[in-house]
Amino acid sequence: MLDFAGDFIGAGKTPEERKNRLTSACTAWNYACVPEKVTAELLDKYVVEYRKWNPDAAAEECRLIRQDMERLIAQKQQKYSLVIKQIISGELTVVEGKDHIFVASTRQDLS
Repeated sequence: MLDFAGDFIGAGKTPEERKNRLTSACTAWNYACVPEKVTAELLDKYVVEYRKWNPDAAAEECRLIRQDMERLIAQKQQKYSLVIKQIISGELTVVEGKDHIFVASTRQDLS
């Protein structure tokens, strides 16, 4: 996770923001593990949900959110194209001032 999204996660200014960014990175990873057409549909739904939970979000903010997700998806596909695992849990805790990330995944059945 840190290899493909560490900079994105670390850009959060607060632990809560970094937790949210970890959640987005986990989502992007999962989106990168499905066929491209499905990925596009999932991204559309992601932005709709983002607008739902952030009703004051401007169109530019939503565009940037989608762009971040697309960048993360591309990074996953570039670095780990052969790894097809769904992330089922991602947690960030702060211990003695340091972030600790725990991610659980499971193999994806493509049959």
